[in-house]
Amino acid sequence: MTRVRVLTCWLTIAACLPYVGLKLAWIFGSGIGGADEQMTRSSVVVANVVTMGMDLVAIVIVLAFTYRWGRRIPAWLVLVPMWVGTGLLAPIALGLPLGVLVQLIVGGSPAASGATLDGWVFAVVYGGFTLQAVGLTIAFALYARDRWAALFETTELRRGATHDLQLLIAKAGAVVATGFAGMQIAWAVTGGQLGGQPTAVETAAQKTFYLVRALIAVAGAVSLLVFVHGRSTWFSLAGAWVGTGFLFASGLFDLLIEPEGDVLRLTALAATLVGLLTGIAAILAAIDHLHAQSHLRPLGAVGEEGVEVALGDLSGREAERALVE
Repeated sequence: MTRVRVLTCWLTIAACLPYVGLKLAWIFGSGIGGADEQMTRSSVVVANVVTMGMDLVAIVIVLAFTYRWGRRIPAWLVLVPMWVGTGLLAPIALGLPLGVLVQLIVGGSPAASGATLDGWVFAVVYGGFTLQAVGLTIAFALYARDRWAALFETTELRRGATHDLQLLIAKAGAVVATGFAGMQIAWAVTGGQLGGQPTAVETAAQKTFYLVRALIAVAGAVSLLVFVHGRSTWFSLAGAWVGTGFLFASGLFDLLIEPEGDVLRLTALAATLVGLLTGIAAILAAIDHLHAQSHLRPLGAVGEEGVEVALGDLSGREAERALVE
């Protein structure tokens, strides 16, 4: 365990704490940050509990990425929440700094006119999210490099039995992702008027945020096509991971807040379903990648003392097990 890992872990946890503290205060009725009586509504309280819980899960996950006991956790228990978390945090981590920069250039306030919370709340919350995204990314990259080293090797993918299905999903997903990106661009250009978007997109920072969402959707679709149909590289794998997670997480989040209007509901539903299907296609492609390796470095096989165990040549079934266990 390196100092970089430990430092990254605890800085990430520190970035989570202000958000957790704010949510706790609001759950118990505090008016800190300009919170009003709307915060006491049962639906808002439930939403605050859920979102606070998500940050607590992030704390557990970054600890798992850092300490040896995390290697013994079944892969899906860390991959699924990390995939969803990546989808939620990526547009914030990329869009917030760029949006603030654009706002500084064009002038004006980055906050929308209808904002009820104090400005410092947005700085604390979204600044914390950005730091969390950076910390989790570093911790996860180091963890994945140790546990699934073969996935980071640049090789020609072996076309497995599901390759045609992967390609079909990736192509269909690219079409839907392009349409989704088009909606984000339209909302940025029209100020959120198209399709009944309930949130007004007024400021340069907000418009930039929606443009970044469009870019992530398209980049993810292209990355998945490269990963499924071409050479496997860490870049295409990372792009597919972020893009599919973003579509699924953003679509699901929008569905949970019950969007009004057929356009919004259809956009959210399509993003959720396509994000899930393209995520599955990426997993199948990753399994094919593992099959292509004649010799794999540690894929989660770590002894009780933390000694890594090489797995040698793996059969197809063993490669699948290495990825999911």
